[in-house]
Amino acid sequence: MHASIEAGLRRPWYRLRLPPALEAQYRAETARGSGVTVQTWLAVFALFNVLSLVMDHDVFGPEAFRVPLLLTTGVFCPVAILAIVSLRGRPTMLRMTAAASATGLVDTAIVLNSARLAPPAHTDSYIVLAAIVPLVVGLIAPLPFRHVVAYCTASLALYAGLILAFDIAGPGQTGLPLLISGLIIVPLKLGYSREWEAKNVFLLGLREKLQAEALARANARLTILSETDSLTALANRRHFATCVEQAWRASAEEGGWLGVLLLDIDHFKRFNDTAGHPAGDSCLIAVAGALASAIEARGGLAARYGGEEFVAFLPGADLAGAIEAGEAVRAAVARLALPHPGLSKGAHLAVSVGATAAHGATRAFGVTAKDLLKAADLALYAAKAGGRDRVAALAPAANTNRPLADGSAASDAP
Repeated sequence: MHASIEAGLRRPWYRLRLPPALEAQYRAETARGSGVTVQTWLAVFALFNVLSLVMDHDVFGPEAFRVPLLLTTGVFCPVAILAIVSLRGRPTMLRMTAAASATGLVDTAIVLNSARLAPPAHTDSYIVLAAIVPLVVGLIAPLPFRHVVAYCTASLALYAGLILAFDIAGPGQTGLPLLISGLIIVPLKLGYSREWEAKNVFLLGLREKLQAEALARANARLTILSETDSLTALANRRHFATCVEQAWRASAEEGGWLGVLLLDIDHFKRFNDTAGHPAGDSCLIAVAGALASAIEARGGLAARYGGEEFVAFLPGADLAGAIEAGEAVRAAVARLALPHPGLSKGAHLAVSVGATAAHGATRAFGVTAKDLLKAADLALYAAKAGGRDRVAALAPAANTNRPLADGSAASDAP
């Protein structure tokens, strides 16, 4: 797309069409437009024709004046009114061309008829006016260039045809009509230039839109990269710290609970040293997937805390809910059944989990999100000290120095 846009902007002056895909898009976007501009000009054009009846009266006299009066009020005005009415809403370009062309061609024919009937002294004036009519319509109607070509061709054929058919200029008097007929093709240049500029504006706008979209995508990628751990695709520690602070604040405002888990892969260094770092990375990715599934199913956020440590928070989870979520994570890792080559034969990878939770009301008493993380960390140490592959729980603040209970608050692995 970018290459096509640049090719379109670099096209030579004589090539109005854009590359095929862009030309189709341009026509689709400009197929309809507001008819107000053309309606307004047609109304002014009709008013001018009505006012010109004063000149017709002076030229033709009271008796002969009836012919231009009848043609103007009985033919031209109804055509102009129908054209104006047909352009309500967002008409197609074809409808705008038809409305402008019909009005202009009818008026040209009427003016040339006046030139045929007017006294010889005024014939040239009407011949000039007849050529000015398509000029004015071509200038004021914002039509596509191909429509301008069709309108100018029809106007020139009508003008020349009536001049010759009725010998309006008189025997051998073709110089003035021939010269004046050049005015009819002036709108071709304007129509070409107008569409050229419109297409360039379209291309520049499209390029700017694509650049803005690309920038937005790049910014989104940068945001994701700044918030995501590159190995496990979980949130990183910095993003987690921001989110847990927001969640703790929300818990205080809404009067709810917030649970926090901190987990560590048991004997990971031994696993890494025995199986190698690539296997260690695969292990981290697998554990991260198990953790994310269990936590996201409960509406929480999981993150890699650093090394083989992971962390999560669970909005609305009290201490029992945090323990239950910790057990779910431990069980999910156990189901992976990843062999641990650094332990005894048949041993599998396991995790220890520290759980904590606090009610948002305690925030008013100085309990912070960092206190929850500290309590989860102490609970994790308790789980490690208790034999690993288990969940231990600890309440924040006043109870951060000891586990809640040896059996009731901590859960041993079966």
